[in-house]
Formats: sequence, C-alpha cells, structure tokens
Amino acid sequence: MLIQANQLTRVYKNGEHALCALDRVTLSVERGAFVSVIGSSGSGKSTLLHLLGGIDRPTGGTVTIDGTDLYSLAPDPLTVFRRRYIGFVFQSYNLIPGLNIWENITLPLGLDNLKADREEIEHLLSTLGIYEKRYSMPSQLSGGQQQRAAIARALATKPHIILADEPTGNLDSRTSLEVMLLLEKLNRAFCQTIIMITHNEELAQMTSRRIRIEDGRIVSDSVEGRL
Repeated sequence: MLIQANQLTRVYKNGEHALCALDRVTLSVERGAFVSVIGSSGSGKSTLLHLLGGIDRPTGGTVTIDGTDLYSLAPDPLTVFRRRYIGFVFQSYNLIPGLNIWENITLPLGLDNLKADREEIEHLLSTLGIYEKRYSMPSQLSGGQQQRAAIARALATKPHIILADEPTGNLDSRTSLEVMLLLEKLNRAFCQTIIMITHNEELAQMTSRRIRIEDGRIVSDSVEGRL
C-alpha cells in the first residue's frame, strides 16, 4: 500500500469544549488509485486530507506513506518529505499573485535546489492546455486556467500522491467537468495516486473508489468501475 492510516484521530479543543473532527479512521490507498472522499459539510473530509498530507498533526493514530511514518518526522524533514512526495491542489488555487504561471509552477523545485526541466514542464503545460499562458500572471487567467496551473504546480515535482481539496469548488459545472476529466486522464496516463475531496456526487462517480465520511467516521467505502 502507498498510504496507510491507522486509528487516525483529530480533536480540536476550545477551552473546556472539544470537537472530534476525525474519530479513529483506518484506511489504506493503493498506488495509482483515484479516490474521492465525500460527505456533508463538517464531516471531517478536509481534516482527513490534511492529516494524510502532513499539513496538520493528529491527536492520535499514524500515517505511513511509502514506508515512512509521517508523524515520526521532525517539522523540517516533514516539510521536505511533503514537498517531494505530495502535490496539493486547493479550491482557492493558492497561486502567488506576484509570480507568473511559470514561476509559480517551478517554485517548489527551486525550494529543493532542483533545476526545472523546461521540456517536461512545457509538455505538462501543453497537456493541461495552458502552454500559451505560461508567462501570464494569475490575475490574467480564468478560474479554470488557474486551477490547471495549480495542478501543473502540484505535478512539477513528480509527487507520488496528489491531494485535491474541493478542486472544482470555485468553478462552473462545465469547467468542473473539464478539470475532473483532466485529473482522470493524469491518473490513467501516469498512474498518479489521487485523493480528492468533493461535495459533488456526480464527479465522485467518476473516480474508481468512493469513501463517505460522516461525523468523523467512514460510513461507506466502495470500489467500482468508473462511468
């Protein structure tokens, strides 16, 4: 298994009050899987994604990625591991406004003192349909184009895993479908492991595995053929 989470728990405390956002979740994800995580608002979907990606630390339980116990790492090594193994795609794109698209995409490589392979990144941008926008600023792109740029940034370091938190949440239905088909294409073509949070049941049906979370617990987990 590429990802193994055991008894994963996250409790948020506010004074005397405590909120259990995730309650002893255990799951495994195989390499090359395309998984959607669905559930109502506040069900624990994003908390799960953040814990799997090392953005937040659990109150209890473990996460192992490709044999590495994520939360046994000190903060700095964890940051490096996360940058090299995991690509994040957020609903709000998180592009840096003062950098053009090319600079946004190559920034993670620079943080690891790696030189960008221009030919590979140009091919990636062509695949994503934004090659001609590579020197544009984020504000000059549509929402769908910005999301494609965010996906390119996530893929530029060739991560083992893509974690996408509501990647179509700010997009219209047509653009949402285009982004979803693109993720599906990347998953099939490159065996990219993708875990995606979504509220959209129709988009979830396009993934090979669907996990439903309610009240911080997995209530269903189905593996079926895609539509």
